[in-house]
Amino acid sequence: MKKIKFVLGSLAVVAMLATVSCNKDEDTDGGDGGNTPPTTESELVVNELMTKVVSQGIVYTDAEGKYSDWVELYNNGDAEINIAGYFVGDDGKDGDVADYYEIPTGHDAITTIAAKGRLVVVFGASSDAAGTIDMEGVVNDTLFIPMSLSAKKDIAVAIFDTDKAFVTESADFSATGDFGKLEDDKSLGRVADGADTWQVWDVPTPGAENK
Repeated sequence: MKKIKFVLGSLAVVAMLATVSCNKDEDTDGGDGGNTPPTTESELVVNELMTKVVSQGIVYTDAEGKYSDWVELYNNGDAEINIAGYFVGDDGKDGDVADYYEIPTGHDAITTIAAKGRLVVVFGASSDAAGTIDMEGVVNDTLFIPMSLSAKKDIAVAIFDTDKAFVTESADFSATGDFGKLEDDKSLGRVADGADTWQVWDVPTPGAENK
């Protein structure tokens, strides 16, 4: 009798475990038999950038009236993304957290990127060593951050979420990168919006399609 009870008890445990396993599967696949796609990483990408604007293309100016560096972000997804509270760095994904700049909140109309949309972030740090006058925040519907880009000193533009977790970065635009030190008046961008490969562009297209 004890042996029979033991066997029945073991079968009951196996049945219970099988039920738990099925329930767990149902929780993860959305109850549709596993057809729900897994959660993916953010669709936000760094799409194009310029480290030194001398004379050409669409230009942005700082508080001194000098041409500013810029980076274009692209939303490759099907839902809008608000980057308010996100962080920007210029030394790639492994840069110093202390050097990140937080995108200001309270400007949702500017910081929200529509699906398949673009946002140009202008680096408005002044180059005047005697008296720094940085542009920061939203000025004339343009988002400025008090940073600058340098192909001599920096490596890559990186974006981090509100928890400072890495989201996306540009290709290396320094002398040690695949393209070498990015030249003045040229941009480094993806070969098509959101694509995995990059190239140097002779004609920059901030806020417009890479083509």
